[in-house]
Parts: sequence; C-alpha cells; structure tokens
Amino acid sequence: MPQVRCPNCGFTINLENRKEIDFGLIKNATRKQPKTFTELLHMTRLSRKTLNLRLHELCSEGVLMKENNFYKLNGSIRIEDRGTSFIKGFSNGLQNKKLRTGLMLIALILFSSGSGYVLALLMPLPNPNAQNQEKLVIGSFTMVLDVNNVTDLYSWQVPIYYNSSQLKFLQITSGDFVGVHFPFLFNSTDTFDNILLVGGTLYGDVPGKDGSGRLANIVFGYYTEDYELPRIASEKQDWLVLFNSKSELIPTDNVLTLTPL
Repeated sequence: MPQVRCPNCGFTINLENRKEIDFGLIKNATRKQPKTFTELLHMTRLSRKTLNLRLHELCSEGVLMKENNFYKLNGSIRIEDRGTSFIKGFSNGLQNKKLRTGLMLIALILFSSGSGYVLALLMPLPNPNAQNQEKLVIGSFTMVLDVNNVTDLYSWQVPIYYNSSQLKFLQITSGDFVGVHFPFLFNSTDTFDNILLVGGTLYGDVPGKDGSGRLANIVFGYYTEDYELPRIASEKQDWLVLFNSKSELIPTDNVLTLTPL
C-alpha cells in the first residue's frame, strides 16, 4: 500500500489512514445531531464523490443511519474513533514547534487529490463579519521570494513577517521553481500572528531542483503609505526549512531572498 512519510517527524500515512480520517470527520460531524449531505459536505470539506462513498460504506456497516435525508449515528453501535483520534493527534502536534514544519509539509504531500480539509483543520474558519471590521486597502505591491545556488531542493517552508496593522496578505502565486499549485504550494496567515507561512513541494520519486529560481510571488495590500516591508522571519528557525529529495535538511544561510518586485 502506498505510504507517505513526514521527513521531520517520521509519521507515516497510507490510503487506509486517509479512509479512517474521512470516517472520523463524518462521525464527529454527526455526533451531536443528524446532518444532511450538504451540511456534511461543508463540515468535512471532502469532495462530493468521496463523501458519497464514505456515507454509503458507513450506512452499509450500520455505523450511520439515513432518515428523511438526514444522516445520524446508530446509537446501538460502538464506534471506534481512530480517524478522529488521528486528526486530534495531527492538530495537537502543532503545539510542538519542532513538529509544525513536518505537519504542514505532510499536509501538502498527502492530499494530492486536491482535497484541502486537513489544512482547513489547522486554520480557523473565516469570520463572516470580518468584511465589516476590515480597514480599507488603498494599494498593493508584490514581494518575490527567491532561492539561490541550491542543490536538490525538494520541499521548502518559509515564515514571512509582516505588520498586519499596516499590511494585508492578498495573494500568492507560484514562481514555478518548486511547488506549482495547491496542495503543492500553500500559505497560512491564520496560524501565527503577523506571520505568513508559505511553502511548496515536489511530489513523488523525483529529484530536487538545482540552481537559482523563484519560489513564490506574494501580493500584499497596504492600509497606509508609510508601511514596513515584509521580511523573512529568520529568527523562526523551526519554521524556516529546506529539504532535499532524501528528506535531509538543506542549510538556509544566504540562500533565500525576499525583495519587492
């Protein structure tokens, strides 16, 4: 069975783990009260096809019951929450700074189907009233993140400090050197205050990239003309990492640059 191993923490996940994660999400969503298919679709963030398959299997095994288009747990069945426990363990790992990097990278590599529900678990849901609370963005600018003279670069993660009282993160696009699109290029602004965490990875048994190139183009909006430019948060050594194709760390000294376009 194909497996993916986190290069930092050594945790291994296979297709069976993924199914158990899906089951855990569904069972957790229906634990308190019955849910419709649409509600489960939004709560689990699974694809429509995957959710339909998982629901069919859970109903066939008697774990779930469907009544009047609502899915609910069958109270007569003792349910093993291995999937839910896995998710809790995954999220709790974020409390350990040394594991954060590996967990974020594994979230990239695991879900190549395009499902982003694990990253969604790591980050808070948006506030529906946030638009009414936001400051007015009066302009924007682009910062480019480049890597220089690197050998066998396979995965990368870089924390970028920005003053959120002056700036707002708007968009990230791939520089195409490593990591082209989600889930192979990711970003998070909700995980840490004033830190934009960006990263990318190749996938599968392929060699890393050599030389110099662009990792990402990052667009910020500004609330005031007098703003401080974002910078690489080099003091966050646990979050600033480069991996080669052998899952070995690449030294980051004088390798990365973040400059205005």
